[in-house]
Amino acid sequence: MLLKKSKKVFIHIDCDSFFASCEILKNPSLKNKFVCVWWDIIVACTYNCKDLGIKTWTPIWEAQKILKWNWVFLNWDHWFYEKISYQIFDYLNDKVLSLEPFSIDEAFCEITWLPELYKISLYKYLKNIQNWILKDIWIPVSIGCAETKIKAKIYSKINKPFGIYIWFNLKQEILLFKELSIKKIPFVWKATSKKLEKEAKTIYDFISIWFWSLKEQIWKSATDLRLELVWINAFLLKKSDTIKSMSRTRSFNHNLNSNKIFLTNQLKEHFERLFENLIEKNLETKTISLLLRTKDFKTLIFDYQLQEHTNDRFFLFSKLFTLFEINYNKDTIYRSTWVIFGKLKNYLPEQKNIFENISLWNRNNYTLYKTIENINNKYWNHKISFWTSLLWVWEDLKLWIKTNKTL
Repeated sequence: MLLKKSKKVFIHIDCDSFFASCEILKNPSLKNKFVCVWWDIIVACTYNCKDLGIKTWTPIWEAQKILKWNWVFLNWDHWFYEKISYQIFDYLNDKVLSLEPFSIDEAFCEITWLPELYKISLYKYLKNIQNWILKDIWIPVSIGCAETKIKAKIYSKINKPFGIYIWFNLKQEILLFKELSIKKIPFVWKATSKKLEKEAKTIYDFISIWFWSLKEQIWKSATDLRLELVWINAFLLKKSDTIKSMSRTRSFNHNLNSNKIFLTNQLKEHFERLFENLIEKNLETKTISLLLRTKDFKTLIFDYQLQEHTNDRFFLFSKLFTLFEINYNKDTIYRSTWVIFGKLKNYLPEQKNIFENISLWNRNNYTLYKTIENINNKYWNHKISFWTSLLWVWEDLKLWIKTNKTL
């Protein structure tokens, strides 16, 4: 059996206390407090809680006994966590070669030649990703980097929270594996570790077991794990073909303000890029979400659920700005805006329905959108714009003239 050593570079992105971090994102006043997210049991908690011995699956009564009265217990909000998860994955899609979401708060990515492309060190590239996610999405992540996915996942747990761990030195890696318990290997559950407890207590012991003996004792996937731990790719990275959502976000940094024209222009820019992406990937959306982040770091989320999937530009455009008009507050100072298209599905132009005239009109519009997208891609700089955008420019101009006349 001839196997080649991996020459690829994988990273494992793991959000730090994801559910608790999302709750702090939603309500910044919870920062530095003892926050526990629960659903019958503790499902997530902040690191200051973990330092006191509270873990995932800890019973509520036990956590209360440890923390006494110095705690904040919150019911989990899975809908909000999914929104933030989609944002992180959408963000990573533009930064890596391939992305494989592994759960709601972690993903595998391939970045083999990207640091060299940008002429920066591997550590600097990973630090940039880590800082970008924290700055734009406000979620801390830890990153493990190795030549195989399983090792990258092991390394992401080291130096948590907000850590980066890179290791390509074989001698030092062996020393590390002699220290780490076999339980640190992903997918080696309690029953497996107990079955191997006489032969393998550490990761180094595990990779020292004869290949075929391991396959006979446990299961085929155990041999794949062993191959991954000795620099050979056994788990193929499959790029996710199913896109559940797409998003655009922008922080204003030092330009925090409540100017309606400024905010409107930001949202229009987000919408234009998202709609181009929607048409390019032949998708339709069923939900539009508007997220506004205030000066005091509170995140306000507003959703519009459509009756059916669509990629009609004017309809989506009008619904987004209806959301904005209803929820905009002139007395609130904002620091960032987000727009999300959710519940995406592939667009099927041949699909027939009882509203044949409407369906035909949508198909004709889609052809127009596709043609404009092709022209803009060819000549760059968005040479062709839509009348709906120009209408908003005109409204901005009228508002500006009215404001200056008042002054």
